[in-house]
Amino acid sequence: MKLLTKVSALMSRNLITVTVHTPLAEAGELLVKHGIHHLPVVNATGGLEGIIGKSDFLKVFTLDRDTASVKDIMSTHLAKLEPDDTIRTAANLFALNKFHALPVIDGGRLVGIITTLDVIRFVDGEQTQLGDYAK
Repeated sequence: MKLLTKVSALMSRNLITVTVHTPLAEAGELLVKHGIHHLPVVNATGGLEGIIGKSDFLKVFTLDRDTASVKDIMSTHLAKLEPDDTIRTAANLFALNKFHALPVIDGGRLVGIITTLDVIRFVDGEQTQLGDYAK
């Protein structure tokens, strides 16, 4: 298995992002429209402020829905990867922290995102040989 493959080979680069001021309704519509589960929250210079996932919307029930924005439910204490980190590093972070998405940062700017689904597709798409199963 090629677990030493760099994260940059798998990460999504054309990201749909929001800001801390994006209304929750708009963020929710973006998730549905694009069929995604996570939205990175960025500032004006492309720096990562946090991330919002579908599960974060469970917090909405305790908020004023008319005035709530992304900043009210986003996660801010994030594990991050760099493009040269390996798939093994990503897999370990996913397993240890039960994350489903990790932002990829280069020079302080968000350059991509990698998800558990990306890693699963990578593993599933690998060519296997009968010898891979030998003891």
